[in-house]
Amino acid sequence: MAEPITSFVGRDFELGCLREEFGRARAGLPRLVVVEGPAGIGKTTLVHRFLESCGTADVLFTDGDEGEALLPYGTLTRLFGGPGGLPPRLAELAAPGLADPAELPDPLAVGAALLDVVTERQLTDPLCLVVDDVHWADVPTLRALTFCLRRLRVDRVLAVLLLRDAATLPGPQGLQRLITADATRRLRLTGLRGADVAAMVSGPVSQRAVARLVEHTEGVPLHLRALLEEVPPGALDDLGQPLPAPRSYALLVLAKVARCAPPVRELVSAVSVLGLACPLHLAARVAGVEEPLQALEQAVREGVLLERSSAHGPMAAFAHPLIRAAIYRDLGPAHRSALHARAALVAEGEQARLRHRIEAVAGPSPELAAELADLGRAQVRLGAFGSAAEHLKAAAELSGDPAPLAAEAVEALLLDGRVEEAARLTANLPEQAHPAVRGYALGHLAMVRGQVEEARAQLITAWERAGPHQAGLAARAAQQLAMLCLVRAEGRQAARWAERARNSPGYRYSIDYNRYTQITGLGISGEIDAALAATGDLPTPSGASIAELDALLGRGLLRTCSDDLAGGLADLQATVAACGERSVPFRMLAMAMLGQAEYRAGRWDDACLHTETAASVADDADQRWLSPVCHALAALVPAARGDWALADAHVESALSSKAASSGAVASLAHVCSAAAHLASARGDHPRTVEALEPLLAVKVHDIVYEPGIVQWLDLLIDALVALGDLERAETQLAGLERLAGRRGRRSAQAAAARCRGGLHAARHEHEPADSAFVAGLAHAGAAGLPFDEARLRLAYGRFLRRLGRRRQAQSQLELGLGLFGRLGAAPYVDRCERELSACGLPRPEAGASPLLRLTPQEQAVARLVATGMTNRQVARELVLSVKTIEYHLGNAFAKLGVSSRVALTTKLMD
Repeated sequence: MAEPITSFVGRDFELGCLREEFGRARAGLPRLVVVEGPAGIGKTTLVHRFLESCGTADVLFTDGDEGEALLPYGTLTRLFGGPGGLPPRLAELAAPGLADPAELPDPLAVGAALLDVVTERQLTDPLCLVVDDVHWADVPTLRALTFCLRRLRVDRVLAVLLLRDAATLPGPQGLQRLITADATRRLRLTGLRGADVAAMVSGPVSQRAVARLVEHTEGVPLHLRALLEEVPPGALDDLGQPLPAPRSYALLVLAKVARCAPPVRELVSAVSVLGLACPLHLAARVAGVEEPLQALEQAVREGVLLERSSAHGPMAAFAHPLIRAAIYRDLGPAHRSALHARAALVAEGEQARLRHRIEAVAGPSPELAAELADLGRAQVRLGAFGSAAEHLKAAAELSGDPAPLAAEAVEALLLDGRVEEAARLTANLPEQAHPAVRGYALGHLAMVRGQVEEARAQLITAWERAGPHQAGLAARAAQQLAMLCLVRAEGRQAARWAERARNSPGYRYSIDYNRYTQITGLGISGEIDAALAATGDLPTPSGASIAELDALLGRGLLRTCSDDLAGGLADLQATVAACGERSVPFRMLAMAMLGQAEYRAGRWDDACLHTETAASVADDADQRWLSPVCHALAALVPAARGDWALADAHVESALSSKAASSGAVASLAHVCSAAAHLASARGDHPRTVEALEPLLAVKVHDIVYEPGIVQWLDLLIDALVALGDLERAETQLAGLERLAGRRGRRSAQAAAARCRGGLHAARHEHEPADSAFVAGLAHAGAAGLPFDEARLRLAYGRFLRRLGRRRQAQSQLELGLGLFGRLGAAPYVDRCERELSACGLPRPEAGASPLLRLTPQEQAVARLVATGMTNRQVARELVLSVKTIEYHLGNAFAKLGVSSRVALTTKLMD
């Protein structure tokens, strides 16, 4: 069973609020916090977790009891561990009321005595006074408590009240006013979401399974824990099987249903078959109930159903998904099948009718299987891979020969990002299945998992063994082999396999990146111009159809790599904006390529957003074949900005992937490049060379050595020059210059010129070095690559300073500093600053633009602070936490050499 791994997850914001209020109470400002939320939401667990962090604080804890709500001062007595634990003054007042309710002590007098106790107990250490389940506490206790809390002034007391809903609290009006006062901190707990739910499950869990758990339980921790104790891990991802309700919860629900009359039970059963909510008249027809309003009335009274209104009449709905799950699961097989059969006759919409027909049949049904298969294939063509997979799986189960349809379902599952579910379905393919069918399913799965050689072998089998009865299978195998060749950095082979796919019988856009593989295959093998010419039939990005997006993605990538950044960005932005209906791998690839283009164009904040998203999706959807590339691209900006922790994390994730070392040359190139960028940003030349050594052993030209695709050779040459290995640097540089010149790639020529200038400088060949740097600046300016231009100016400025041409050096370094500053490239800003300081010349420009020394985040914070905003106002303006603002402001103070807001403002104004 999937057991919870921790008793407490999430709630960081609420814990922070409680600790903040406790800090105020510790300082002598009494505080009241009200924690609200439905049963099982985790109120008590939250407060106990908070109390664990209160150190030596004194704690008084009590809770209301539904069975003792009429017992005067019962809640107050439990505050001190029972009647025997009451302090003397309280015992004198409250004990008689407990013994004889007719002689109820005055709550105001009891409250005054409680105030004395509270005042005394907070003298040494602060006091936490906690009342749980306030809605069940007895009224005398609540009145005494209200009296006490209203009279705290400078006491070190934090009072925490836990209740379900303050709006329906039946307690004294004085307490209600206290709870709703402006000074009271109210925390409303809602269901857990995302990563918090995932943390409750032992072992890895898919994003889809997490979303399913959240929807099914509404994120209520009590229900989540109970369900995870009862449900096998595999069932969380199996969308074909509905999740049950926890047994304890189901028993409560079924007890309510059992109290209903037979027509009411039939109506409730029919609603559970139709969904979480449905029109009452449809439920009545399925249930065969003649008086549905009367039946609904009793179901509502018992708390089983809710009544809702709509334009088409009354609706019957379940208050919680678990109620429906409990009732639906309790239906016997025959009863459930009969209800689904009736529902199929009245359901609205073809898909709904098919769903009910599937649940109604008791065995194979070739006719229904054919209908489901046609629907699933149509949904694949529309990009609705999730629902397509469910229909194809159902079709396979109902057909006489399940393997071919199961293989199609595997494809749809993989395109929907449901890798583990696809793996389970593949493992269950019958041994006697056709070799082409098994080969395609196993090959596609192996490729997504980054098992390159296994994928190639299986897909070749599928291509070679596919016959007339496997319509379209050969085309799909060829499509996958084309993508696999891209992964292996075999560009021409990728283009050939893509062409074979297009010419095969049954070709369709099911894989949805065939033109991408053809165009990109030509591009990475040095034929970018020919590949771009093949996209002449494409419309403008705004007018591209869904079927044309794969070609648009390929064109955007090749434009980026051929220094047409404006065209590349236009294509890739349009692709990302319109690819919501494409597969998970396609969307992930589009975001990663857009992030790469934005990085080159100097749009680093946008690049961070898109590459981080791509890397996150790759991990969540278990796309191991693309994960290393996504993480490598996501490392580039934080590496250049000096965000070492984030850059290290991405590089480590990329390096740890087996896909980067199993024949996936494209992944290897990106991963080694990212590791080298990080080492270069740190100024670690030996590690830069070490990071790139694996690429020197690769014999494939495409991607690795093709200029403009992956940047790494210039980093290697710079590091070799810095280490004094000039002969080896010359060998590598000669190859880079030759290919860059042949292809006419400005970006590669600029990088080569920077390296050539550095190599000449190391040899003390001053004139050739100067000429190389000047030529490089011309190439960089034409290519529009701000980071490359900035690095070139830094290298040129360093060279000029060492020649003694300080004013020229200062000019180049200031220009480089401006570019680095706008990008937020902090390590490179520091290098420019050091070189400028070494020039020993006055810097009038430096005083005019102090913001250039700051990262973009620090610049934004500094500008707003200089206008007179407080940290909280800046946080609100930038939608960040106050702590984040304090962090950036502190960095800005340090970099600008100031220690106050006034000094900062003066610095910027000067």
